[in-house]
Amino acid sequence: MARNASVIAELNSFFGKKSVLSLDALRHYIKIREPDIPDATIRWRLHDMVEAGILSRAGHGLYQLGTAKTYIPQISPRVSKISRFLKKQFPLISYCVWDSGLLNEFAQHLSGYQFILVDVERDVAESVYYKLKEEFSGTFLRPSEALLNDVLPDFRLPLVIRYLTSESPVSKHYEISLVTIEKMLVDIFCDIEFYYLAGGEQREVFSNAYYKYTVSENKLL
Repeated sequence: MARNASVIAELNSFFGKKSVLSLDALRHYIKIREPDIPDATIRWRLHDMVEAGILSRAGHGLYQLGTAKTYIPQISPRVSKISRFLKKQFPLISYCVWDSGLLNEFAQHLSGYQFILVDVERDVAESVYYKLKEEFSGTFLRPSEALLNDVLPDFRLPLVIRYLTSESPVSKHYEISLVTIEKMLVDIFCDIEFYYLAGGEQREVFSNAYYKYTVSENKLL
């Protein structure tokens, strides 16, 4: 373990604490120390470093330092209740429910304005909306940016129903479909619900997410 820690410290020193290291960058690092080492041996060397927990895979030809650190979001009571409701009312659909407050773990400034994202298949989104609206106050189907800014803050933990992209990576935990770190990052980069994170705050979230957890570049793309 002590040797692994020293190797990780040396890699950190060489790469300046980059969050993701490419195969070419690691090959260059090894060749500086062993100029005559064959490429095949480099691949075995990297394999051994992954097995030892010095590196973890973060996508095709991409690595992060240390063992894989899987992100498992905290499940709030409201998210749990909505998930159970969806599972009972729509047992066959794909969905993902998560709380925007999860971003406070990564953001520089804590946000007091939180909402619940309910991502469901496009074909059933309207049916889900009407069912949830009967059960939960402050339920909105794909609200506009103006509505997000002017109306939603008046509700405590409003529900924002959106279309679930078919290839969105989600995870299962206690039979609940949860957001993955990759889906979270893509959502805050692309979706209007997170325009308030633009600029430095968004970069802070990405930086901290990469620092704290293993982010799969393949899933991200």
